[in-house]
Amino acid sequence: MLNPLRHPKRLCSWHGLILLLVAVTSLAACSPDLDWREIRPKNIDILLTFPCKPQQITQDVQLAGKTVKMSMTGCATDDMTFALAHADMQDRALVGPAMAALHKAALQNVAGRVVRSQPAAVAHAAHGLPDALDLQITGKSPSGKPLRERVVLFAQGTQVFQMTTFAHVKRYKADAAQTFSNSIRLPATD
Repeated sequence: MLNPLRHPKRLCSWHGLILLLVAVTSLAACSPDLDWREIRPKNIDILLTFPCKPQQITQDVQLAGKTVKMSMTGCATDDMTFALAHADMQDRALVGPAMAALHKAALQNVAGRVVRSQPAAVAHAAHGLPDALDLQITGKSPSGKPLRERVVLFAQGTQVFQMTTFAHVKRYKADAAQTFSNSIRLPATD
C-alpha cells in the first residue's frame, strides 16, 4: 500500500486516505457510543448519517488515469470506521473505469475476498454500471489483523462515491454498517 504522505500524486485508491482520516479522527476522540447525526459533507451534494462527528480531508489521487481531487469524510467510533470517498471525474466516460478502479482497490488494499455482493441500492444513483455494488469483504488490516468491511460503490453524473465501514472481525457491527449504508441520500436528478 502506498503511503499517502509520501506519494500523494500516485495514490490510486481511497485506502491511504482512510488511514490518514482515521489518524486525524482518532485525535478528535469520538465517543464510544454511536451518536447518529445527519451530515452533508462540504462541497458534495449528498446527505449521510454518521455515528460520530466526521472530519473531511481532500487529496489529489490518480483514478482511472486522471488526477482528481478525492475527498474523504469519515470518523471512527466504537472500534469501527465509517467513511465516504468522493471524486468528480468531470467526464461521464471515466465514471465506469473509476468505479472499477475503486472496486479493485477495495479488495487489494485489504487482501480481501468478497463474501457477499449485490447491486448497490442507492436512490437516484446511476443505473447499469457493473461496479455499482454493495460488497461485504473479509480481509486483513495493514498490521495483518482480520477485518470485515462493507463497501457500497455508486455514481451520479460524473461523480463517483465509495461508502465504507470496517472494523476488526470481532468488533464489526453489521447493524451499524447497515444503518450507515441505508442513510445515503442523493438528490433527484432531471
